[in-house]
Amino acid sequence: MKFKFLFLLILISTKFFATGQQSNFITIQGKKYELLNDPLEGYFEKHPDDHPIYGEKFVRKNENGDETFLMTTSNHRGYIAYFEIIDNELFLVDLTITDPDSDSEKQISMFNKIFPNKKTKLNYSGILTVPNGDFIDSDNFGFSSYYSSYLILTLRNDILTKNKELQNEEYIKFKIRQFKEFQKTKEYRIAYENYIKDTRENEEWDLSDENTKELSKEEIKQIKKQYSKKPTKDEIDNFLFMMSNLEKIYVDY
Repeated sequence: MKFKFLFLLILISTKFFATGQQSNFITIQGKKYELLNDPLEGYFEKHPDDHPIYGEKFVRKNENGDETFLMTTSNHRGYIAYFEIIDNELFLVDLTITDPDSDSEKQISMFNKIFPNKKTKLNYSGILTVPNGDFIDSDNFGFSSYYSSYLILTLRNDILTKNKELQNEEYIKFKIRQFKEFQKTKEYRIAYENYIKDTRENEEWDLSDENTKELSKEEIKQIKKQYSKKPTKDEIDNFLFMMSNLEKIYVDY
């Protein structure tokens, strides 16, 4: 089966997408790197009250009693996590948020409030991506970055079982293999159907009487033109390839 990605036809020779959200960090053999994953995501799914922004015991309220959440478009999760590989085991060593009582971007630690036991097990399993090469470029939308090489770390229940440095082109091939495996899963089918559903709902809203009541005929015409061409499978796969979290998809590298 021919496997095509429209975006890769342009960028495959030099670039690769990675999330542009504010990075977590990981220390390996004494050197600190950016980490393009969030090993804490699964922990907070199981322990939502512990989340430093959205958790029940940390939610802040304004003078009207309404809940307020401190987050930015560059950091939807609201925190920065710091990890370290020690004797081939993954540890969380700090967790910070932007100080809600400061007008600056000052970070304060929430680690001891959430993890009083410094040896808390995350039981993380997945493939971590650590850019360790030169920064090459960022795309026009501002949510992706490209590097010349990456460290790939495979963990099973916090234990490092494999690691390897991949150059940019090798990394792209690795991600394509991951995506091919992802296409065989129920999660892929759900993501694909959700993309179509979201597109349809966006079209219905954009062309609704409520949304268009103050628009000109020409503006409405442009919206209709925008939705006249339905997304192809290649376009949907291209989007899912760039945006899906594939760290639980195990393939060789």
